[in-house]
Amino acid sequence: MTAGPSLWKRQRLLTMSWQTLGTLLTGLAEEIRAAGPLPDTVVGITRGGLTPAVALAHRLDVPEFRIMGIPRNSSNSRYSERGAAALEYVVPDTPLTGKRVLVVDDIMGDGGTMETAVGTLRALDAAEIRTAVLVRNQNCAGRPDHQGVEVDDWTVFPWEAPPGPAEPTVPLEAVR
Repeated sequence: MTAGPSLWKRQRLLTMSWQTLGTLLTGLAEEIRAAGPLPDTVVGITRGGLTPAVALAHRLDVPEFRIMGIPRNSSNSRYSERGAAALEYVVPDTPLTGKRVLVVDDIMGDGGTMETAVGTLRALDAAEIRTAVLVRNQNCAGRPDHQGVEVDDWTVFPWEAPPGPAEPTVPLEAVR
């Protein structure tokens, strides 16, 4: 899956504050708890998914954590070209036989990264796989099990480099 102009309006950057991040994480944790049962393992997708994955692992009191590398963007620039989702690594890469797994990413743009992650976790013999993202692009074909918010343009997360002064920005809170 590759990103095309239809994924984003390309009109503004949606900036997420640390406060909004906390609010979304709290909501996701509550939703995941309510859906039950809790996962045995949380998997964070590098790089953007690590921050929300670690936070959710703490909020859900799940000590077992794994890291999965599935790079997509060709650069750190906004609206950069996206390659096909290809797994680079899982740490540790031991079987997940009988385990309930929650895989977390920052954003679900076109669904390709999450599709690759779920396929990899199936191959590692996970008993149940649920997905969670902070942000889902409204034009994404896939749907995560749990999402914080849906957007129509590029999101800048609080751990990322801030936009330049010439870039039009809107706080994510204003579009929710």
